[in-house]
Amino acid sequence: MKGIKLIQEKKLATKTTFVVEFERTKTNFIGKEVFNNGTTKYYPFYEKDGKIEKKYKSIHCITIDKGVLLKSGVSFTESKGFGFTNPKGVSNLFYYFQDKFPNVNELVISKTATSKIDGNKFILNFDDFVRLEEQTGNFVENKKNESQNLYQLILHKVIPSEIDPPNKPEYVKGSLKLFIEQYNNVNFSDEETKDLTNLLINSGLPQETLISAKTDIDIIYIEDIIEEYKGILKQTTDTSSLEERWHQFFKKHTWIFSQIFSFPAVFLDDKVNVGGHNIGGSKDKIVDFLYRNKINKNIAFIEIKTHLTPIVSNSEYRNDLYPISNQLTGAIVQVLDQKNNLLKNYHSIVGTEAESLNSVCVVVAGDTSKFGKKGQDASFELFRWSNKDVLIIPFNELLDKIVNLLDLFKKKTV
Repeated sequence: MKGIKLIQEKKLATKTTFVVEFERTKTNFIGKEVFNNGTTKYYPFYEKDGKIEKKYKSIHCITIDKGVLLKSGVSFTESKGFGFTNPKGVSNLFYYFQDKFPNVNELVISKTATSKIDGNKFILNFDDFVRLEEQTGNFVENKKNESQNLYQLILHKVIPSEIDPPNKPEYVKGSLKLFIEQYNNVNFSDEETKDLTNLLINSGLPQETLISAKTDIDIIYIEDIIEEYKGILKQTTDTSSLEERWHQFFKKHTWIFSQIFSFPAVFLDDKVNVGGHNIGGSKDKIVDFLYRNKINKNIAFIEIKTHLTPIVSNSEYRNDLYPISNQLTGAIVQVLDQKNNLLKNYHSIVGTEAESLNSVCVVVAGDTSKFGKKGQDASFELFRWSNKDVLIIPFNELLDKIVNLLDLFKKKTV
């Protein structure tokens, strides 16, 4: 600041007081006090619209005890108004400190005292201050290097012929843990997930460690899916939106249906038109999901309803026997019709992606755990195991298959 200097105000028996002079005009702002015992108090200030004001909102005084010699971290230059310095990050640290401790208005740096907060004073041991400055300085330097490397990497991806990739620093163990602990609900992007996976694979970790880590991840993943599944099961109103909700769930987790086949099955497509148009064409005869045998490419049809779809009538036929519901028989006829339509238009629909060798048909509907009358369960079992053309899977049984898979993964960790 131009035109700033300190002039002696008065000299007392214990100290000498200096006030700020701005453009040859004496102000009433005390800038410094020098005590006879060797202690000096500095009052940080700055000029605003021709007036001298306190530099910081909380810390009004920096006290340097006798014997303390600071080479950096605090500026004792009159024209700069005293205060904390920026190059090694001390200034930013004390801005943060003031937010945490707004009632502290004096920092005392001492050779002998223990670091503590005492009323409105922050007493800081000199050796602690040196370590503090070293740590903030390392942080500032690391941030500077990280920023330069990041900028170089970004430009390298855009113009690789002009900018070389940056030299990558050695990884410091524990850095990733510290990074993750800074955030809540870390959700990595697909690209970040891929990079982290490759990082682990190429990390040189023992194979058993990687397998154990993957198992732990699989367990968490399956547990989350089970919770999501149970959440949908809680819905009590059977609507078209519920069926669509199940469809989107199974589309997101296509591997679930592979658990119901005795052969290795892979997802082929969903909401497929089997009425004569190619996959992705107009919708007239629609099958919910198409899977195929990974070995011989044989197609499997899956028709889904909801867990609230009635599968057995509530009205007894006779002697603890219950007829199958119209909704379930309708779903069976529907999936068989889809199979028949595909066979008629086979080549125009799937081409060489799959084969149709007496294709498997599946209906997922209902919940047998909700049966409340004697004989309903037996009636359903008699019907479904006598039905050789369509496999019927209730939603609660499909959930049991996922839970069994989770138990299998957990046993691997024992």
